[in-house]
Amino acid sequence: MDGVISRLHLYRGVLVFLIHLALVVASYAASFALRLDLDVGQIPLELVLRTLPLLIVVRMSALGLFRLYRGMWRYVGAVDLLQIIKATTLSSLLFVALEMIIFGLEGFPRSVFFIDWAGNIFLLSGVRLFVRLVRERFRPIAGGDRSFKRLLIVGAGDAGAALCRQALASPTLRYRPVAFVDDDPHKVGTTILGVPVAGRCKDMSRVVEEHRIESAVIAIPSATSSQMRSLVEMCRRAELPFKVLPATSDILDGTLSISRIRDVDPVDLLGHPPARLDRAVIQGSIRGRRILITGAAGSVGSELTWQIARLQPEMLVLVDHAENPLFFLEADIRAAFPDTPLVVRIADVTDQAGIAALMLESHPQTVFHAAAHKHVPLMERTPAEAVRNNVGGTYVMGRCAQDAGVKTFVMVSTDKAVRPSSVMGVTKRLAELLVQEMNGHGSTRFVSVRFGNVLGSNASVVPIFKQQIARGGPVTVTHTDVQRYFMSLSEAASLILQAGAVGVGGETFVLDMGEPVRIVTLAETMITLSGLKPYEDIDIVFTGLRPGEKLFEELHLEEESLQSTEYEKLLMVKSGRLAGILPALEEFLGALPALEPEEVKAYLKRLVPEYMPGGPSQGVILHREKEPG
Repeated sequence: MDGVISRLHLYRGVLVFLIHLALVVASYAASFALRLDLDVGQIPLELVLRTLPLLIVVRMSALGLFRLYRGMWRYVGAVDLLQIIKATTLSSLLFVALEMIIFGLEGFPRSVFFIDWAGNIFLLSGVRLFVRLVRERFRPIAGGDRSFKRLLIVGAGDAGAALCRQALASPTLRYRPVAFVDDDPHKVGTTILGVPVAGRCKDMSRVVEEHRIESAVIAIPSATSSQMRSLVEMCRRAELPFKVLPATSDILDGTLSISRIRDVDPVDLLGHPPARLDRAVIQGSIRGRRILITGAAGSVGSELTWQIARLQPEMLVLVDHAENPLFFLEADIRAAFPDTPLVVRIADVTDQAGIAALMLESHPQTVFHAAAHKHVPLMERTPAEAVRNNVGGTYVMGRCAQDAGVKTFVMVSTDKAVRPSSVMGVTKRLAELLVQEMNGHGSTRFVSVRFGNVLGSNASVVPIFKQQIARGGPVTVTHTDVQRYFMSLSEAASLILQAGAVGVGGETFVLDMGEPVRIVTLAETMITLSGLKPYEDIDIVFTGLRPGEKLFEELHLEEESLQSTEYEKLLMVKSGRLAGILPALEEFLGALPALEPEEVKAYLKRLVPEYMPGGPSQGVILHREKEPG
């Protein structure tokens, strides 16, 4: 059948038109026959032939108006059937009206109108469903081999049904759905597109054995992290390779597609329910505006770049000091968004003359300041560089933004700024205080956004763990009890955009990170996702906390109060501390080149009294062969 269709491909438009024409004529003739109890000899042939041309013109025009000559019948669905009903109803009403005006209705069987309306819908829908049924039912056999994998779909809801439908319809996909599992007892024993719901999720091992399953897809986009952990563990016990459809929050266009299937990511298992964002407000703050992003080639900066580019800014200005990552980001953005004006510059955020010139050239209306040194142990060794970049860079960017008339300045901070024990953390705390004070001078709105670790970012443990697992281990964790807050890159960037859209100036926003995650749990999860067993196939070594690191991170100080906003997971910190820090900071930055590392830390301690330099541990090495009790 595929070969015949391929040979007729060049004539497809004509062929489809002729099929529709034949079905329209057949429906009209059949409606008279049914009206007369199939007594063909009683059909008023003269009446049929006189009115048929009018019906053909009206009906075929309506089918063209509703684009029914262009659809791919192999993918027919409810939308196509609705279009057929609309086209048929419109053309039937128009045909009745014209029949009354041109010929009159005397002698015309009135019931023919309704019979023809129903028959037309039946035939036009039926031919499409027949083609789809033939392709779906005979595609695997037509392949002539057994190279497809027998697929188990976990979840018999809308997503699972859509996945099954696409897998059956795809001529190239090498998966054949043979069973579902679902925890809804009312679905067990039913079928979806002929594929049985063979049991509940807990029955997975039995279903895998009975149906000779070779692969699985977890098709529950709304699953919580705990549900995902349970399903992954079931797949692991059944020794079944598995993939997953993305979470609902990651499907920006609201559609599910088999092309979206991917490997399970740690964020699926360790994350939290995604925030519901006000996309209309975010889009209103970006569309048609000139946006500048510092640290654009970094993890958070590049995710901001992608999300902003989708919102149709007037201009996107990308600034970073890292040459190669910025080069590749520019190439990708230009390819994906060729109509978006792009300015890309290698620049140091502490270069006041260079940044001022760039802002004079591009006239940004919003600045997202994501550039910073973030590596805690490295900044402990070079505190002056951390101050120069994290504090001095924020100072330069803020001053230049004020001079250039920037409307909104959003500084990306970190939970390590709360009761800091590291140089990196205390410099970000100073940057928060700096932008808070700058907000009172000039028309620029200054906002800070504070959040924890981002899963998969360049500075997170995830890529490190992946490399260690790929080498066969061991995976290194600093301490058995160390915990961190985590969120996905996509959610972090979206919440930064939300804060920038709603901040009125002077606020420090805190992103609700959910519950903290033990790093050892993250390590164990990633080993499991690699198809290996923690402490057996891959060992975990505990190396002790490094200078500047803490067991726990916090999102706000005790003296700070958290206030909810109208946006879920976006909280506002209300601090009783007045900044008044600008003169001291300017003096500090001026003296910085002549200061020794310990002098730098002492100066930081004077500016931020809650700073506890040195860190709680100097790295005692621990080793454990078995999972902690």
